[in-house]
Amino acid sequence: MNSKYKNPYKKNYKLKIIDKINRKGITYGKLEEAPFFTGSENLLADEIKINGEDPQFLSCNKNYFKIDENKKEVEIEINWKTRLLLMQENLGNALIRYFLTSNTNSEILNYKVGKNSSYIDVKSKDFKFMTLKNIESLANYAVFSNLAIENFDNYLSIERLAKISYEGPALKRTGEIGMILISSVDKINSAIRLTIVSGENAYKLARSSINTLENMKMYLNSDSIENVFSDVKKLKSKSANNIEKKSKQEKIINSQKDNELKKNDEFIKVDKLEKICEPEKVLKDVKNSHIEISSELEKDIITDKTFESKEKNNKSVKIPQQNRVIEAAKKEKYDSKFFHEKYKLESFKNLNKEVKSKDYSSKNEIKETQKNKNVEKLNNELVQNSSNDNKEKSPIFYQAVESFKRFATDVSGINYIYKVLKDVNLKELREISNYILKEDNFIQIYGLKNGDRSKIIILRSQNLNFDLKKIYKKLEGYFEFIGTGNMYTLDLQCKESDMTRIMESFLIEIKKYAK
Repeated sequence: MNSKYKNPYKKNYKLKIIDKINRKGITYGKLEEAPFFTGSENLLADEIKINGEDPQFLSCNKNYFKIDENKKEVEIEINWKTRLLLMQENLGNALIRYFLTSNTNSEILNYKVGKNSSYIDVKSKDFKFMTLKNIESLANYAVFSNLAIENFDNYLSIERLAKISYEGPALKRTGEIGMILISSVDKINSAIRLTIVSGENAYKLARSSINTLENMKMYLNSDSIENVFSDVKKLKSKSANNIEKKSKQEKIINSQKDNELKKNDEFIKVDKLEKICEPEKVLKDVKNSHIEISSELEKDIITDKTFESKEKNNKSVKIPQQNRVIEAAKKEKYDSKFFHEKYKLESFKNLNKEVKSKDYSSKNEIKETQKNKNVEKLNNELVQNSSNDNKEKSPIFYQAVESFKRFATDVSGINYIYKVLKDVNLKELREISNYILKEDNFIQIYGLKNGDRSKIIILRSQNLNFDLKKIYKKLEGYFEFIGTGNMYTLDLQCKESDMTRIMESFLIEIKKYAK
């Protein structure tokens, strides 16, 4: 047996220094057999105090630690709580490794043990649920059998079971773990990661899960914990039906409001029309409604400020100020090249074809009566766009939405929009994506490159039954990102170099749930 950890339950030691060295004016001492574990790539070190202080080890050799020059012995105190947690997690991990290799053909790539949990990386494409369940059961059977353990230099010898690769202090019997749980299974690059909790940590997880089920049972008024899952499914089904009914009602209400607005437009007063058609007001309202205005058009409208003075000097001017502003606003059209360059989406290429069919006639062909109708039409459009309570978007907005939707890829009835964008207006993107969010069967994943402050926006339609926040919590331990969100949307910030891998990982996890 390895005498260093002969008594792993002992907390306090008083030991002699067998050797001293001096480095840069600091004295370091060495013990004959240090009773504490200094850590490795696979296992955390013991938490200790030497003479009541945190230890300072020699950088190139952890067998030596800082001491007073005149000291011949030191007092060592081992944090028992941390050591117990580490021994429980370490033994639980070792048992799972043993049953994995002895019952499957899987190759173990790596493992790591911490004081709150441990993990094992296995070279495999996937694991069947029943395989993991059986391995977990076998490991717990070994725990319940309370088998004796002997700890040697680099392995454990467990009574009537096997010799298992191991390092660090170990418990005396398997029963001291209590229980082992495989808490999660995740795909990491080309491997499968099994996260394991053992001992006190396993008990806390089990207790927390039971408390959650009890709370859900009371909230749902279920007869028993076993009925909670079926009651949640019923609640989700009712919620989906309510959302569908609400959506239909909103469409009917919006349609009625549109009809009322059309009727009211016929009674707009002339003095109100004149105020709205002032050049400064037109320019401001058109900009606020997100209508793209060319520099030449803007110059024309601004130039109209001096229209009255020019009219005195030039009698040949026949177009009234209001009509000139209206003719300028008519030049507004959907610029597909602008959106194609902005969002790098192929779907924007042919949009001008739709808009060209709606181009206005030239000024010379417009009759006087038609001009008056166009004046009223423009007035109505400007009133709607300038209103703070405006519920109607510009035609450009709807065409942009349709372009994003045409870019989607259909996978098993779910439409996936997956795109990395550059130099986009974040506000415009949020408006478009939130509008698509209201439609059924859409998954949207956008990446916005911006160095260390790059963003990832993820949205799923309300009719899909899975929680994006759950996927967020599942992946946050494996990547460096921060963010907020809920079950429908996520807003993340990360480094540009990590953005693609994070987007791909969310896409893979979402495909598991979006069925």
